[in-house]
Amino acid sequence: MKINEVTEAGVDYETNPQHKKLADIGRALMTHSETASMKGKDDNAIRMYNQMSSLGNILTKFGTTWGPKNLQDVMKETELDAATIKSLLGFGEKLAAQKKAPAPVAQDEPEDDEFAAPDDDEVARQADARAAKRK
Repeated sequence: MKINEVTEAGVDYETNPQHKKLADIGRALMTHSETASMKGKDDNAIRMYNQMSSLGNILTKFGTTWGPKNLQDVMKETELDAATIKSLLGFGEKLAAQKKAPAPVAQDEPEDDEFAAPDDDEVARQADARAAKRK
């Protein structure tokens, strides 16, 4: 194997596709909890967002050398029960799926004719015509 084959392929620290999926779910949970407005939320709702963030952080480490290897490890690290983890995983999976959906293609706005300028060829023709009239 040559070095350019390795560098062009990119780094893949997450060799297990299931671990990568869990990491994607974890990132989606963390992003959601970070960007949610806490205005008007009660303590229970805020606690849920904190749990979401904590679980998301642990999921990004799942299967790594020092990360959790199973559900019991995740429960120990996050201090969440299995039912809460399952519920948050389901929610995170929906969030991750939305993130992977292709973004709608932005449509260019039609150009305003009022501000339209002639192209370079037209400017050159006009300059040549004016120069010919002066001779």
